[in-house]
Amino acid sequence: MNTGLDLFSVVFDRENLSDLLVQDVWDTLPEELRKEFLNRRTASADWESCSCQESDGRRWEPLRPVVIGEGAYRRLESLAARLLHLAVDSCRRRASTVGELCRALGFRHEHPLMDLDRPLVAAELTRYARPDILIEQGRPRFLEFNNCTRLGGVTVTPQLAEAYAGLCSQSGLYPPPSVVTARSAALARTLRAEVGHGNGGRILMPVYRAIDKPAGTVRRYETARPTILADAQRMGLEVVQADLVDLRLDAAGRLLAADVPIDLVLIEWGGSRPVDDGGGFDALRAADRAGTIELFPRTESAMISSKAILSWLHEDCDAGVLAAADRALVRTHIPWTVCLGLDGDPAAQGTLLRVATGERDRLVAKPAMGNAGRGVLFGNQTSAQDWPSAVVEAAREAPMVLQQRVESDRMTMPFRDRDSGQRVTAQVPFVLSPFIIDGAAASLAVRHMGPGVPAGDVVIGVGRGACQSTALLAPEPPTHRPRGWFGDGGEIDQPGVNGT
Repeated sequence: MNTGLDLFSVVFDRENLSDLLVQDVWDTLPEELRKEFLNRRTASADWESCSCQESDGRRWEPLRPVVIGEGAYRRLESLAARLLHLAVDSCRRRASTVGELCRALGFRHEHPLMDLDRPLVAAELTRYARPDILIEQGRPRFLEFNNCTRLGGVTVTPQLAEAYAGLCSQSGLYPPPSVVTARSAALARTLRAEVGHGNGGRILMPVYRAIDKPAGTVRRYETARPTILADAQRMGLEVVQADLVDLRLDAAGRLLAADVPIDLVLIEWGGSRPVDDGGGFDALRAADRAGTIELFPRTESAMISSKAILSWLHEDCDAGVLAAADRALVRTHIPWTVCLGLDGDPAAQGTLLRVATGERDRLVAKPAMGNAGRGVLFGNQTSAQDWPSAVVEAAREAPMVLQQRVESDRMTMPFRDRDSGQRVTAQVPFVLSPFIIDGAAASLAVRHMGPGVPAGDVVIGVGRGACQSTALLAPEPPTHRPRGWFGDGGEIDQPGVNGT
C-alpha cells in the first residue's frame, strides 16, 4: 500500500544519534518563570487526568510537565524512526508473511483482522507506534516499540500539553505536534493514496462493545471521541460512525456502514478488545481481503511490540548483518536482550539460563508480549534460589526475554495532594513515550511515579500508581528567556491564568 509518503527517504545521522542525550531541562528555566508556572498550576483546576493514587490512599498530582529541548526531541524522533525500521528489517530476515512472523515470535494473541498470508510490508508495520523509553544517565534506552491498535494517551497527552502551555502562554514553552492531528494527517494521506485525489472517500470510526475491566461488564465505546472527530472534520475528512454489528458488504465486496461505502477504517480499540461484534469483524476481514478498504493501522503491526524483536536486533549486531552505525545505535539505545521460549535448542537455552543465574542482579525478566508490568521479575528483587525456577516456569507459559536492567534517571517533581493540598517534592523515575506516525514524532506521553515511590526498581505503569503526564518543548538553548517575561528589572509581566 502506497501512503504517498516515502518513510525512509529521511537522511539519518546515525553516528550522531549514538551520542544523543535527553534531559528534563525544567531546572534550567528562569527561577521566576518556574515559580509563576507552579503558582498558576496550583491555582487551576480540572487536572484529574494526571493524578495518581498511592497505596496509602493519597491522591497526588504533579504540578508541572517534563520540559525537553526541541533539538533533543527531534533527534529522539529520528532515533525512534530508525530503530523501528531496523526492528521491522529484523523481522523480514526471519519471515516473509504475517503467518510466518506469528510462528517465529510464538505470537498467541487473537487478532480477527490479521491476514496470515499477507506479505510483510515495512511501510505498513511502521506507520503507528509509541515506544517506551527509559533515560539512563541521559541516554534513551528503548524497552519496547508498542506498535498496536490499543495505544493509550492519544487524546489525554496533547490535551495536557495544551493545558500546561496555556498556563503561561508567553513562557516560550510549547507542545510538540499533536498526535491527534498527526494521525488525522496520516488518515488523509491514506485516503489520497486509496481514491487517487485529495477529496472524496470516507473514514469509518467504529462504535464497538468491550469489557470494562474494572467493572467486568460490557460497555459501549466510540472511536470518534469529540477531539478526534473535530480534528478529522477540520481537515475535511468525511467521517462515518457506525456500530460493528451494523457493518455489511455490498454485491461488489465493498464495506457498507450506515448504508454508505467505506474506504478507510480507523482501528483503535483503546485498552479493551471488542466483543459481541455481530459479524462486523467478518465484514471487515472480507473487505480487507478483497482490497476494497484500507485499515489504519494494520493489526499485524501489533507483533512488532514483541520484545523478542529486541533480542533479534542484538543477534543481528553479533552476526555482522547491520552497518556499523546501526550496530552502534542498537547497542547504545536498546538494552542487551535475549529470548527464552522461542529457540528449541537445549544447549542454547541452557547457556541462557546460566547467564540468567550468574547475572541475576543485572537482569529483568519480562513476557515477550505483555503490558502493564504483568509478569515482570527484577533479578535484584528475587532470591538467588527462586530466580532460575521462576524464569523457567514463566518461559514455559509464553516466550520471555531477559533484558539488561536499566537504572532509570530520576527527575525532581513537585506534587500536591488533591485532598489536603499538601505540597511535596520528590525524585521520581519516568518513562517517555513519543508517538511515531509515518516516521515523525507527535506528542510525548510521560509516565512517572508519585512521591511515595520506593528507592529500588519499579514498573512505571498507570496501573501501578504512576501519574500520566506529558512534555513541553523548550527552544534551543533551553535557558532562552522569552520576551514578555522579563523586563529590565527582571519582573514578570504576564496576565494571570483563568482571567485573573
